[in-house]
Amino acid sequence: MKLLHIKVSPNVVDSASRQVAGKVLDKLQRHYPTISESVLDLAQHPLPHLDALTVAAFMTKPEQRSMLQQQAIAQSDFLVDQLLAHDLLLISSPMWNLGLPSVLKAWFDHITRAGRTFTFNEAGEKIGLVTNKRVFVVMANGTPLLGRPTESDDQFTPYMTTALRYIGITDVQFIRVDGTHHPQTKAVAIPEALAAIDFLRL
Repeated sequence: MKLLHIKVSPNVVDSASRQVAGKVLDKLQRHYPTISESVLDLAQHPLPHLDALTVAAFMTKPEQRSMLQQQAIAQSDFLVDQLLAHDLLLISSPMWNLGLPSVLKAWFDHITRAGRTFTFNEAGEKIGLVTNKRVFVVMANGTPLLGRPTESDDQFTPYMTTALRYIGITDVQFIRVDGTHHPQTKAVAIPEALAAIDFLRL
């Protein structure tokens, strides 16, 4: 069993999402004693955003790519290979301004690849090629949203669900650290998230 652990928060020391994800990892390691972990820390090693050369390489058949295109696409190829080589994903991230930090969006841009992680059927419908993967997502947000009128402001959760389904991953479980900076919820945000770990389906 191989786990890819994607860390996003730039707050390496006091991050709520990193702290809760650490407990999820503990649970997975107890359940799967032989599990091996690979870490992709996007905060400490941010990915470049897509540029014209990389996009052009995506759109060019592999055997027709120039040397510059091959170099431009090398990191994306590595990230796709890394994703395909693992059975489980653990993604820990804050929600910023209602959505994804740009470094996590950049990861999705690099691994969402026609012919590698999705394809088209005869009807022109997209078919995900990344199968038999399970994902655990720890998401921390400063303002409480769960069960409140503003819950629909959360654009992080629907994006993650849709983007993962787009490449074929439908087994996704979320652990919410809700309201980490709000005076009424900050004291309970992490304890409630830790309690929710007991109910994860492993």
